[in-house]
Amino acid sequence: MTHAVIDQGAPDASPLVEPWNLVADGYVQEVLPMMEHFAREALLLASLPPSPHIVDVAAGPGTLAVLAARNGATVSAIDFSPGMVVNLHRREKEAGLRFADVRVGDGQDLPYDDDVFDGAFSIHGLMFFPDRAAGFRELRRVLRPGRRAVVSIMGSLSSQLNTAIEIISSELPDLPIAQGEPPLNDPQVLSREMSAAGFRQVTIHTVEYSETMPSISDFWGKVQRAAGFVVLLQHRLGEERWAEISHNVAEQLKKVLGNGPVKEVYTAHLGVGVK
Repeated sequence: MTHAVIDQGAPDASPLVEPWNLVADGYVQEVLPMMEHFAREALLLASLPPSPHIVDVAAGPGTLAVLAARNGATVSAIDFSPGMVVNLHRREKEAGLRFADVRVGDGQDLPYDDDVFDGAFSIHGLMFFPDRAAGFRELRRVLRPGRRAVVSIMGSLSSQLNTAIEIISSELPDLPIAQGEPPLNDPQVLSREMSAAGFRQVTIHTVEYSETMPSISDFWGKVQRAAGFVVLLQHRLGEERWAEISHNVAEQLKKVLGNGPVKEVYTAHLGVGVK
């Protein structure tokens, strides 16, 4: 098998790719434990056969890919962010693993043959696709008949993160935090879209994850390193302007939430469908 294929034929999606490239390192540092929690659940729900060949779509830094390979799976992984793929390769090497192939490419137009994988996954990735229907169809296309795809979406953000978003919005009222349609976060819509793509026996499983940050300062530091829209704001506003915004947000967070430990609770919905 070919190892570490970098597919340069992916369509130009630089406005969409930019925040993921910017956040790639912070994602590994801050978000990986939560995503590993959801990925472990996804691997269990997939009911994989022994020594499976699986595909991880919108793989990020290989959250699920590394876990699956450690459990004996042959792994193909693809992500449209070169920055994420760099981290995926690094984590693959650090874990002493060797994936079947790793590609920079489009999850809406997968570069794989029909009916080749024993499991297909997208952990908090497909939810952001501009054309989710194409993403679901492609996951189903590359699966072997009778095998399962598992797609996870964010069910709810922590209340503290929502508070931070509201404060940032008040500091920058003329700069929209997000534009366009929100990412998929409704379990009923997830079920409906998987079914529309042709998946059978679609079920939705809700999983909770919690973590505690020592202080508001630690929490706000994590947000600035790992929340894509915040990292993008920092990049576009520049260091001096962002330092002012960051100070104001931190002070407002302390007023609203105090300065003690911060327990964050997140939920995810995992959709499972059979080809």
